[in-house]
Amino acid sequence: MTAAENGPREWATRMLAPGHAVILDTETSDLDGSILEVAVIDAATGAVLLDTLVDPGDVQIHPAAAAVHGISAAQLIGAPDWPTVFSALAAVTADRVVLAYNASFDQSRILHDCHRHGLDPLHLADAERWGCVMVTRSQAEGVEKNIRLDGAHRACGDAEAARTVLQGIADGPTGTPAPSCGRDAAHRCDAVATTPSGELLADASCPAGAAPSGPGSYLHR
Repeated sequence: MTAAENGPREWATRMLAPGHAVILDTETSDLDGSILEVAVIDAATGAVLLDTLVDPGDVQIHPAAAAVHGISAAQLIGAPDWPTVFSALAAVTADRVVLAYNASFDQSRILHDCHRHGLDPLHLADAERWGCVMVTRSQAEGVEKNIRLDGAHRACGDAEAARTVLQGIADGPTGTPAPSCGRDAAHRCDAVATTPSGELLADASCPAGAAPSGPGSYLHR
């Protein structure tokens, strides 16, 4: 789903309408590797819907990837596996347009891990359900090259930075805010943590936009 039909500003405004879209980001073991972390936020409100580390099993983390996102194998011990995380991911993206800064990359990693685990990727396999903020940004700025996303290079921070870019596109050239991956540290959201089997562990509370402090699938509501 692109902005070609109505123009970047109109497309971005539509994506920011309440209940219309979510913004997703992943951190992976390599450019063609498995997902180590995934976050989903509500495009309209910025509310964090999902923010979790993922245990990739026997997949090795490439040093170059670790240098970018800082996720180590030790941090992933006890994190939920992909089937558990995907169940939550499918739920929070159902009936929404799924936006990502580099949508083709994030979708490819989701399909890769679903195939690896023998899972049906459901609606996330449909390219028409996805929208690319990076492509729309290039259209809005009249450039052919892809523009690098400024962010913290953790999933939740990058999703929030992508939302800021989306808001800037909707505002137009004179109202574009500077990309930012941060949110008010005082803002908190309720969450539940689950074991890899999906069993409820406990209610939890974590700062919105912060990386998960421990293993578990954090479903923010």
